[in-house]
Amino acid sequence: MSPRLLIATLARQLAETYGKGFEENIRRMMQFAEVFPDEQIVASAMRQLSWTYFTLLIPLKQPLF
Repeated sequence: MSPRLLIATLARQLAETYGKGFEENIRRMMQFAEVFPDEQIVASAMRQLSWTYFTLLIPLKQPLF
């Protein structure tokens, strides 16, 4: 299954239970995992930053850590 189809399928299943809006969030979560692969750094930063701030940092080209 292609990643695009997998995301669409997962988003549809989640939407059936919890409502819509999951597809874009799943894509952002996948981007987040690519941009911030170090769990220790993420755990430390999450104490100070909300998900909203992380979504603003994802598109930056320069590494932050």
